[in-house]
Amino acid sequence: MRGLILPIFMAIVLATSGLVPVAIAQSQSPLPQPPQAPSIVGKAGILIDQVSGQVLWAKNPDLQLAPASTTKILTALLAIENCRLEDTVVVSQSVVGIDGTSVYLKPGEKHSLRDLLYAMLLNSANDAAVAIAEHVAGSVPRFVEMMNQKAASLGATHSHFVTPNGLPAPGHYTTARDLATIARVAMQNPTFRQIVATKTYPWQGQEWQTTLINTNKLLASYSGSTGIKTGYTSEAGQCLVGSASRGGRSYLAVVLGSSGNNVWSDVARLLDYGFNNFSQLQLVKAGEIVGSLKVNGKEVAVQAKDSLVYSSPAGQLNQVNYRLVVDRARLPLKAGDQLGHLVVSVNGQQVGVVPAVSASTVTKPLTWTDWWLRLTYLLAGVWAVKLVLTFRKRRLVSRNYPTLGRDYLG
Repeated sequence: MRGLILPIFMAIVLATSGLVPVAIAQSQSPLPQPPQAPSIVGKAGILIDQVSGQVLWAKNPDLQLAPASTTKILTALLAIENCRLEDTVVVSQSVVGIDGTSVYLKPGEKHSLRDLLYAMLLNSANDAAVAIAEHVAGSVPRFVEMMNQKAASLGATHSHFVTPNGLPAPGHYTTARDLATIARVAMQNPTFRQIVATKTYPWQGQEWQTTLINTNKLLASYSGSTGIKTGYTSEAGQCLVGSASRGGRSYLAVVLGSSGNNVWSDVARLLDYGFNNFSQLQLVKAGEIVGSLKVNGKEVAVQAKDSLVYSSPAGQLNQVNYRLVVDRARLPLKAGDQLGHLVVSVNGQQVGVVPAVSASTVTKPLTWTDWWLRLTYLLAGVWAVKLVLTFRKRRLVSRNYPTLGRDYLG
């Protein structure tokens, strides 16, 4: 009995101290875990890397919802791309009686397109959006056609727009993913980017003189905030597209169908999720040599046309693979001629495709066929010149010595 006491005691000590084999295995350094996904009040949302467009998190990203005034992102993008900021916009009768936020435009009133863009994007003026639409396209219906064509061209294929300001209308909807796609393109435009980052702007209207204050509270409350647009209707709920940049990284978040002040914390939570849990990897740099080809015996350096960045969970070890796919390999080549594309994968998953181009001009080498052809052309040219000179000589002799025969002319 006494001999059993020590083994039993040691077993109790090992078990209570955690020094059992299972505990030893668990004490080893754990592998990095995926970041814990955030939760939001909004019905739908998405977080993307603003540079690459990579989706980092999403909730119901393809659910079709009313976007309210976030619609004005697309309206502003079309106006900036198709008109000059100095254009004078003459306000029509159509602005009378428009619901919601306005800058109290009156028929016949004149403003620069620049001022109306600030009114629409900062103050969310619905009347300014109609005035802009009519200036760009001549009428709201024609402008709406442009909106849907532009959205489709950007890949926002689950959206349909009916109004330029986002006021409720049957068939007016978008998705968090589509809105992020549109917003990302808009933020690549320096004029748009400057406007949505502006906190205040002076307004001198016929009926109203004031200082417009940007409705996007994140500009004042969120570090690194760069824009972009708020939205609210009773049908849509609280909507917000927010973006921020810190330490060379930029993220863009969309939340649709939130409620009250939750929309601010929803977007801030998504942006925090990006900054706190991801690091940005430069996988490809525009202009760098990514390979070489042997074409007709000549070495051709292959260059990346664009850059490619990738947001990776912080601390995660990544295996990056590159595959050069050649579509064209014929000489001669000029610098910048496309040869194919570079396929980039991270941990076995394709994350991007970059056009691959010739890094320099490469001439076609001369072959035996080329020399024979050149010699043929040279001999033919000599013969043609000799024939012309002989003909001219005969005509000259015939004119000066008409009695001489053909034998003399030899």
